[in-house]
Amino acid sequence: MPPRAKSKTPNFEEATARLEQIVALVNNPETGLEEMIALAAEGLALIRSSEQLLANAELKIQKLEQAATQPPAAESTPDDHAEFALI
Repeated sequence: MPPRAKSKTPNFEEATARLEQIVALVNNPETGLEEMIALAAEGLALIRSSEQLLANAELKIQKLEQAATQPPAAESTPDDHAEFALI
């Protein structure tokens, strides 16, 4: 089975599922050398893509954690804006 050509970058779940397929194909004794090389190249690209997706997810989580641990902004009171009050 030749590698699938996709126009879009797979999400993490799709990449993981395809990597599982690739492992099964590479372990199949009927898979030829040229196909194994193509599968290995596809697998490496999927791994790199997945690593980037995980890094982006980690950054998002860190930002969420930072936002959750920051104290809420102080609410202003009428006296805070006394200089702008109408006379």
